[in-house]
Amino acid sequence: MHDDRPVPSKGLPPADAALLLLAAAIYGGIFPVNRLAAETQWPPVGFAFAQSLAAGVILALATAAAGGRFAVTARQVRTYLVMGGLVVGLPIGILVSAAPHVDASVLTLVLCLSPLFTLAIGALAGLDHFDWRTFAGMLLGVAGVAVLALPDAGVIGSDGILWFLVALLAPVMFAAANNCAKWLRPEGASSVIMAAGTLLGGAVVAGGVMLALGGAVLPSEWTGRAAMPLALATAINAVFFVLFFVLVARMGPTRFSIFNYLAVAAGILWSLAVFDERPAASFWLALVLMFAAMYLVLSRKLD
Repeated sequence: MHDDRPVPSKGLPPADAALLLLAAAIYGGIFPVNRLAAETQWPPVGFAFAQSLAAGVILALATAAAGGRFAVTARQVRTYLVMGGLVVGLPIGILVSAAPHVDASVLTLVLCLSPLFTLAIGALAGLDHFDWRTFAGMLLGVAGVAVLALPDAGVIGSDGILWFLVALLAPVMFAAANNCAKWLRPEGASSVIMAAGTLLGGAVVAGGVMLALGGAVLPSEWTGRAAMPLALATAINAVFFVLFFVLVARMGPTRFSIFNYLAVAAGILWSLAVFDERPAASFWLALVLMFAAMYLVLSRKLD
């Protein structure tokens, strides 16, 4: 069954709001997990490949057990590859690569830019109205990033600025994926099938990148400590991507993009709890600027 229904013009239904909070709480955990993966010597693209493949296979088996099946049309295969590359295969490799160089809580703030990019892509495609609130919100979001990236801000060391800038590619990909989840979704495709196909597509993309770069699939030493981040990332992806397709179908890409701000808060809490990080004062200034951007962008009435 396709979980699509008309997008409401005002507010979020309580059930959708609860699912959005749940999705954010779950996905926020991926940032400390990425750091754990880096600390256990997981190859970045190999980690993206392994978690995507494992989660995709689990969901595919769940679909088969429920009597469903994957369509193998060229359109669906193309959709899975595009979605998988944008939301799993490439950005996860980028974020895991950046994790050893930038605090997990700082990388989490990168998600704040995804809603702004989501709206910009929608506006450029003529599917969303671009008004002054959107423009002002984008400026505030950029200001927040600038606060984090300044060499003397005390948030990112001089050796981490380049990695932080590389990590900014991730929200652009996530924003494109938010829109593609609505544009490319085949009629009648369930959220579980879309999630399984996207994760398997992500594994194909990550696997192709891994082969092209000659990278390893697994850490040089396989231990229980190395297995932990893979198990956690697999569980996070399997649950989150089902919720992702359910929520985008129900509320549309623009409204769903508020998830990124909620995931920021969840990711910071996870990072503080797991790694006992203590961000500099400028970190909180950047957070305020980005949440102000959220307010301006998402408080406007949607068409």
